[in-house]
Amino acid sequence: MTSPTEETNLPTADELRLLEPAAVRFRTVGHRLEVCLDDDSWQESSLLRMFPLSEEYGWLAVLNADGKELGVLRDLHGLAHDSLAAVREELRRRYLVPRITAILAVRDRADVTEWRVETDRGPATFQVRHLSENLKQPLPGHLSLTDVEGNRYDIPDLAALDDDSRRRLEERM
Repeated sequence: MTSPTEETNLPTADELRLLEPAAVRFRTVGHRLEVCLDDDSWQESSLLRMFPLSEEYGWLAVLNADGKELGVLRDLHGLAHDSLAAVREELRRRYLVPRITAILAVRDRADVTEWRVETDRGPATFQVRHLSENLKQPLPGHLSLTDVEGNRYDIPDLAALDDDSRRRLEERM
């Protein structure tokens, strides 16, 4: 019988390499993130949020081009200013998720529901198939919609929506 860590390939506590922010440097070269750690550097690397909904800038896995984990940044405090800018830009690019600020119209069309919304990035229209599968509540008061193309749209605070938007949403739930 295998242990839970063997089944999922999760590192054990002694295998987890926590990176000290002062010891790691990041920079953007073109559209690639470069990481320097100790005397090594990786030309193409990436960052992965370990807790994407609850930890926007904490618990970041640092991966090389092959997807191998180099270590984990618990938070960004202590990163050099230029490294911090590179990390924030990489996360912004990787986790581009528009936030819905108003629901202007929702209409059923054949086997999809068409949403016309206002987001923090401007107006958007998208279609959602199988609403029961693609409308999730990952946290209390927080909804996430996934459209037919796999794009995600977030409503981080239901209470912040205006009355008409909440009514349109409740009609579909």
